[in-house]
Amino acid sequence: MIEINNLNYSVNNKIILQNITLQIEKGQFVSVIGPNGAGKSTLLKCILGLIKETAKSIYIEGIPLMQWHKKNIIGYVPQKEQFDHNFPATTMEIILMGLVGKKPLLSFFNKKDKMVALDIMKQLKIDHLKDELIGNLSGGEYQRVLLGRALITGSDYIFLDEPDANVDNSGKAKFYELLQDLNQEGKTVFLISHDINTVIKFSTSLVCLNKTLHCHDHPELLEADVIKKTYGEVIRIIERK
Repeated sequence: MIEINNLNYSVNNKIILQNITLQIEKGQFVSVIGPNGAGKSTLLKCILGLIKETAKSIYIEGIPLMQWHKKNIIGYVPQKEQFDHNFPATTMEIILMGLVGKKPLLSFFNKKDKMVALDIMKQLKIDHLKDELIGNLSGGEYQRVLLGRALITGSDYIFLDEPDANVDNSGKAKFYELLQDLNQEGKTVFLISHDINTVIKFSTSLVCLNKTLHCHDHPELLEADVIKKTYGEVIRIIERK
C-alpha cells in the first residue's frame, strides 16, 4: 500500500500540491484525472522519489519512501520519451534496459534476461517486433515497448504518465485492456490521463486532482459536481456500463 499524508509542495511560493492525503491499496487500478497544471505529474514524481522534499509525507508498504526505494523499484512509463529515430536500438534492447539497475556494473544481458524479455513481449503481443528498430515503430507499438521495459523490472507497481497521449483510439483501447489484464494478475496500476471516459471503464479507483484532492472514489460514483470542482466546468461523462 502507498500512503500519502498531508503532502504539500510549492515552487517559488506557487502552490503545486496542497494537503494531499491518499491511500493506494495494493492491486488497485488507480487513474488520476485533472486539468493541465493540476499537479498530476508532480504527484507521480513525488511517489517515484524524484522530489525529495515531499518524501517525508509518503510511505510504501509501511516503509518511508526513500528507504523503500533503496531496495525496491517502481516500473515507470514516462509521458514523453524523446529518442533519435535513427538510433540503432531494437525493441528487445529497449526492454532489456529495464534491467540495468538490477545488473552488476558493466555486466552483459544473458540468455535468461532475453528469455524474460521475450516472454514479456509475448504478453504484450509485440514479440514479432523483437528485432525491429525502434525508429520503425508506431506510437502504440513504442508505448508497449516502454511498458515492457517497466514490467521487466519485476515491480508490483506500474506507474504511467499519460500513456495514451500518442496512441490512436483503437490502440488506446487495446493498451488499456493490457493494463487491465496486468492489474488482474496482481499489478498495482497508477496512471495519469485526460481521457475520463476511458479511465472510468477500466479503473477500480479514481483520483480527481487540481492542486488539492476533490475525489478519491470508485469511478461509477463520480458525479458532475466533482468534475466541475476539478476542471472548473462540467464535462460530459459517458456512464459506465
